[in-house]
Amino acid sequence: MTDSEVLTVQQILGDGRFAEVGAVRLTEADSRTGYVAVGGSLGRPVWAGNSVESSSEPTAWNSVGVYRADPLECVHLVRLHWPVNALAFHPELPILAIGSGSYDGGYCYEGELTVLDLESGRATSLLKDRREVTELRWRDHRILDAKVSVLDEYEEEQCGFSTMAVAIDLPDWRAAKARSLQVDGPAAEPAEPLAAVADGNHRRQVWAVAALADGRILASLEHVAAECWSATGERQWSVPTSGVGCQLYVDPAENSAAFTNSWGGWTRSGTTVERVELADGYSEALRTFDRPAVVVTDETGRLAIRPQSGPTEVLPSESRVDLGGYDLINHFFDIRRAPALLFLQGLGHKAHQDKWVVAFDPARRQTERLFPLEWDPARNRHLFGGPGVFVDGSLVHATAIHNGAGLLPGNCCVVRRSYPDGKAQWVFTADHQVTAMDTIGCTVYAAFNSGEIVALDATDGRVLGRQHLQVNGHPAVPLSLSARAPGRLVVGTLDGRVLVCETTPRESYATRAATAQ
Repeated sequence: MTDSEVLTVQQILGDGRFAEVGAVRLTEADSRTGYVAVGGSLGRPVWAGNSVESSSEPTAWNSVGVYRADPLECVHLVRLHWPVNALAFHPELPILAIGSGSYDGGYCYEGELTVLDLESGRATSLLKDRREVTELRWRDHRILDAKVSVLDEYEEEQCGFSTMAVAIDLPDWRAAKARSLQVDGPAAEPAEPLAAVADGNHRRQVWAVAALADGRILASLEHVAAECWSATGERQWSVPTSGVGCQLYVDPAENSAAFTNSWGGWTRSGTTVERVELADGYSEALRTFDRPAVVVTDETGRLAIRPQSGPTEVLPSESRVDLGGYDLINHFFDIRRAPALLFLQGLGHKAHQDKWVVAFDPARRQTERLFPLEWDPARNRHLFGGPGVFVDGSLVHATAIHNGAGLLPGNCCVVRRSYPDGKAQWVFTADHQVTAMDTIGCTVYAAFNSGEIVALDATDGRVLGRQHLQVNGHPAVPLSLSARAPGRLVVGTLDGRVLVCETTPRESYATRAATAQ
């Protein structure tokens, strides 16, 4: 569907050198053209409490940016499925060779050789088979020396090695067709790689943002539990973390503190929940766990901490309840402005089966079963959790439908449910996973890992507008949202930037109905 404007970027926070590519892996400069190529990684959008990486299309969490050296400006941006390993500018033609790939950890060595035309911006993947490409060097204007992998462990066992040197000879590299090159076997050993690791932008994965009434912006991201930006764009304070800042909640009055949830990473995997003073960033650890945990809040500001295993605890009452096991795909259920502390609880033989939306009342220390996550009992699908918002007395939340073949087209949904009986009032389907949601008035804004932001009428689910997010003319992936009436939407991106946006006015169904009366 054609884009129709949803928002306009007014301010970019956390911008920096090579910001478009995420964490810099390697660079290559070309004195002939004055270009600098930078390979980077945005990182998979996953932490131990939530995963938003599913898509019905191949994902691309790695990138190569081509920059003019003076002034430093991104000219081309290429998204890639595999990590970038090698970069080589052609000695005469305006093309850049890109080698990418990795071992999948189980059996295959996968990757590709991509050629980027620096005049047209067209990127072409040349190898017929998926092979990891680890080194590249131009021997002359026709021959590209490369190191590529075998296909898999079986071929590795047969050959006795995992990588081989090949010489690729093409008379016209700009005319090369996609998937046209077949790697047949080893050739001459290529020289050492040209690419070298370099310093650059190290911000990425803004998992949470909060727009305050006074114009300040809070954000949580990789290596930052929380940071505060002034209304004019200066960073006022920052609370570092050795892991990833994943969740951020502000007390309803917005006059004292925010609560952050920082995850230690896959190697350490612990969690720290902190209270951070809004005035100066002073932080105090409230709870620490040796395992992952997620934070849930309601409209009153009550805060519950649900660890991967063990009882869920509500602060400040210290009430506890056992909700069973938790995993990052099935049970994430972050509902903004909820009237109660809402969770997903598996009621089947296993924690991920027969999930229901339940409400916990810490005063009575009781859990109330509200409605099943599946709104159509006849279909009996396995649904996953997701973000959501409470609007106009109803719950609007995202979900995805499990399939053994992976995420299928149309198997991501945004659904409005009446509360507290859970009847479906409308359903919007999509091909990509929802990363975040928020509302302004009766407009629901849903962000997708495809880079798209869709505005939906909260009353009937009608699409009011949809737009693929771009920053300075290049695509970006929205990872978090925070809305502030009347028309301000803050977007945290996968590449580590925070965008302050103005929303396009939309006439909702409710507005039209009121005007007609």
